[in-house]
Amino acid sequence: MTEKMTAIGKSIEIMKLLSEPPYAFTVLDISQKLKINRTTVHRILIEFQAHYIVVQNEDRKYTIGPELYHIGSKYLYKTKGFNVIKEVVEKVAIQLKQNIGYTIIEKGRIMNLYESELTMPVKITYEHGSFFPIHCGAYGKTIMAYYKPILELDKIVRNTTLVAKTEKTITDPDLLLAEYKKIRMQGYGISDEENMKGAFGIGVPVFKEEGDIHGCIGLAALKSAFDEQELETYIKVLKRGAKEISKYII
Repeated sequence: MTEKMTAIGKSIEIMKLLSEPPYAFTVLDISQKLKINRTTVHRILIEFQAHYIVVQNEDRKYTIGPELYHIGSKYLYKTKGFNVIKEVVEKVAIQLKQNIGYTIIEKGRIMNLYESELTMPVKITYEHGSFFPIHCGAYGKTIMAYYKPILELDKIVRNTTLVAKTEKTITDPDLLLAEYKKIRMQGYGISDEENMKGAFGIGVPVFKEEGDIHGCIGLAALKSAFDEQELETYIKVLKRGAKEISKYII
């Protein structure tokens, strides 16, 4: 980061850093990680603290404050059909006794909107607001498979660094485009230890009224505890949930 960045730009980068693990940083931590002058970092944090956008813990580390949560939570309620999405996700989670979530695409970014909090022996869930890669995991692959226009999708894939998360991650652009085509043909996406070793996922697309992709309702499970003989049942129930959500996505 250069010192030519505006004060607003630096403030944004600080907030983005605070949203990453371990979610708590000293002034020195932030200064070193972002290469922003320590005095500048301190000044920005003091102003944020005055508005409860950040708070300082007893160990003198700064974390995201309640006011930022208040502001951010409004994103959920401005999202079309959020209450229906939440209701359907919970219903599917109870029916399948699996971890179910919903992810959307907005401004080209794939973001986790909601995860069921159904108590499971082992939970494989993602934090609300997490971003997903385009090339691995059921959420990312399923949503990007329906990205339009298709020519732009080709450019995005070929201009994105496809990082290997496991030995099963697709890192070849041509293979990824072929995987997208397969997802479009079968109407769902599968992730078999691509994004996380030992994890298995299923994603089903949800479309807006005009046919553009809105998001993906997905299932996440430990592969060792996943009954593949029930795969068709899981897909059927997820598709039913996707269809129900799509009625309210205009």
